[in-house]
Amino acid sequence: MHCVIHYFAYGSNMSRARLEARVGSVHDHGRARLDDYVHRFSKLGRDGTGKGNIERAPGRSCWGVLYELDAAQLERLIDFEMGYGATTLRVQPVLGDARPCPALSFVAHEIVAELRPKAAYVEFYRQGMVEHGIPESYVQAITSSPVFEREPSRWGSARERASLA
Repeated sequence: MHCVIHYFAYGSNMSRARLEARVGSVHDHGRARLDDYVHRFSKLGRDGTGKGNIERAPGRSCWGVLYELDAAQLERLIDFEMGYGATTLRVQPVLGDARPCPALSFVAHEIVAELRPKAAYVEFYRQGMVEHGIPESYVQAITSSPVFEREPSRWGSARERASLA
């Protein structure tokens, strides 16, 4: 029996090429909206930069992409998503029958405010958002976040780098 999991990608995995490089070929169900959550770069990466996260925020929304994964692909993805916990959320697909559906996503175990992502990391976001027709206002909000233009490891400890945001 083939187990299918709906996965809501809100970060760099919105880029189909990036996700497929990690887990193999995926089925793409298009863009989806997650209500009562907001996107922030509030997960501290191993390199000291901000990684994407979603946080509860009543009345707000964030956008992402709904993919279909099998169990083996999910296991491979979990290996990449260290520091996150898998959780099931209710998302609103935009294409197809457009009924809300449950989807697995990842939420940071620990939140750190005011982190900056690397510019190259945000570029994966931009690629995925443009590829899936996510609203331009949302693309602008994410891609206008302050970023590290060069390798932040040259700037001291992770806490010091986080304070530069």
